[in-house]
Amino acid sequence: MRGFLAALGFLTRFGPAAGARPANFAASVVWFPVVGLVLGGVAAAPAQVFFGGSPWVCAWLVVVLDLWATRGLHADGLADVADAWGSMARGDRFFEIMKDSRVGAFGAMGLFVVLAGKLVLFAALFEAGRGWAVVFSFVVGRTCVVWLMGMTRHLGRPGLGSLFLDGASPGVMAWTLATATAAGVCLVPVRGVVLALAFGAVVAAMLSGLARNRGGVNGDFFGACIVIGELAACLGMLA
Repeated sequence: MRGFLAALGFLTRFGPAAGARPANFAASVVWFPVVGLVLGGVAAAPAQVFFGGSPWVCAWLVVVLDLWATRGLHADGLADVADAWGSMARGDRFFEIMKDSRVGAFGAMGLFVVLAGKLVLFAALFEAGRGWAVVFSFVVGRTCVVWLMGMTRHLGRPGLGSLFLDGASPGVMAWTLATATAAGVCLVPVRGVVLALAFGAVVAAMLSGLARNRGGVNGDFFGACIVIGELAACLGMLA
């Protein structure tokens, strides 16, 4: 349970954010899809209960609750990766740009694309009566990041994100995939499960390629993978 609490505390504000040991971070990785399920349910349930007849309102509430529950951590990672990627820099300069707390043009564009995309795609799923698919997208996003960690275990850079890499063993990657698949079968049609996971795998592979090309991976990559993976899952379920 320490691993689960560490995952809950790092990925959301629902668990203890301090006091976890490095070993707890590695042990938390296997729980990422479960945390996604919890977060997705917490974000989507109030919207469905109180505003079920208004898909756009539901979608907006889920986006807001997601940002609140995650402290905007993953969106911040996306902005940092977008700024560094847009700069065309490589090596240490790429990661220096990532660490800059200021948001540049590419970071702002990345945030707009992701937040607007989530709003549109969530609304489309709610309008189609597929609110459970919104919940499943949170599971897929956090499964994607486990795959990314597993593909880049040898590329970790100093920082908090590197503490998770040892937990993304091939066995854990397989287990999180099985967990996500089992959750998906309970929430959405099988075709949606397959396409959501396939689209998510593409995201993890693309970010893995970027990490190899730029010479490392850090927590910003992981945050970006989560939010882009959520978008990819929604696109897969709407395809």
